[in-house]
Amino acid sequence: MKVFIILGKYPLLTVRKQCQLEFAQFCLLRNDIFNFITNRNNKYNKKKILLDQYALKNNISDLPFYFPGWLSGFIEAEGNFNLHFNEKGQLRNSKFIIGQNDEIHILNWIKLYFKSNNVITKDKFKNGGNFQYYRLHLYNAESRKLLFYHFSKYPLLGYKNVSYKKFYNNHNKLV
Repeated sequence: MKVFIILGKYPLLTVRKQCQLEFAQFCLLRNDIFNFITNRNNKYNKKKILLDQYALKNNISDLPFYFPGWLSGFIEAEGNFNLHFNEKGQLRNSKFIIGQNDEIHILNWIKLYFKSNNVITKDKFKNGGNFQYYRLHLYNAESRKLLFYHFSKYPLLGYKNVSYKKFYNNHNKLV
């Protein structure tokens, strides 16, 4: 019950996790193992409806108050910092890339948060794939500045922090 109280205060942001939570609550509150086994393949039935609802929320004011902290954790799992050097070892270009299956609204929120005008790209379906994969590439100076500011307040904690520090340090050499 404590977990449900916490999730009531800090709702899950991905539709996939929201569907999983709703299904878990449905089964746990009924204490019915048969219900779990019978209905587990239906736990994502509301996914399309929820994705359509989120598609309408495209304002920075739609972001929950805990979004910045959540975003750092999300970047730990899904983000990627890329540096490309020329043959002389000089930084040629760099970008931050983050992707997500089906949930383009998450990438739109990230795009809004970092004040980006970059286009979210859509990958082609892979053989047998039943989801759409979207990517956001941030590579301009303004987005980098906002990335650096964000991570100064909401730091990365795992190995992704090592990758980020290399990204950050290579840009600070240029200043």
